[in-house]
Amino acid sequence: MIRLFHYPLSVPSRFVRLILAECEVEPDLIEEHVWERREEFLLLNPAATLPVLVEQNGPAISGAWATAEYLDETRGFGLADRRLMPTHADQRAEVRRLTEWFLFKFDDEVTSYLVEEKVVKRERGKAGGNGGAPNSSLLRAARANIRTHLHYIEHLIEAKNWLAGDRMSYADL
Repeated sequence: MIRLFHYPLSVPSRFVRLILAECEVEPDLIEEHVWERREEFLLLNPAATLPVLVEQNGPAISGAWATAEYLDETRGFGLADRRLMPTHADQRAEVRRLTEWFLFKFDDEVTSYLVEEKVVKRERGKAGGNGGAPNSSLLRAARANIRTHLHYIEHLIEAKNWLAGDRMSYADL
């Protein structure tokens, strides 16, 4: 059985949940609020980041890309033509580049602002933690930043069937 420590609105967590669905794996989902800094979770991942995947009695695999690579190596070939990582090195590099774009750049410049300001602050406040009102300047920044990202996505899909090539890949998740 696979356990996935995740947060529903976390981009890296969503990415891994989608990969697991493509691999037809139904994990035991454990919602983790990293701001609570639970000791049990910190023992699995001292960095207190999500997602963290634990398979059977194996080690904890932390981070979206490490988890994606692990799942590709353990289950990717079983997907045959539905494998999410291409076979050619140049195509693999493009998939990795675009996946990092969305996991880090897009998340840092758009999603994290929206989730933090509109959701996480509210949840922290309900739990008696450091909540507060949304920061409107951060929300405006996210709105401005998303335009640039959407133009880039438009550019990518004009040239290819999928973001990184002719088949669905990690970059499309």
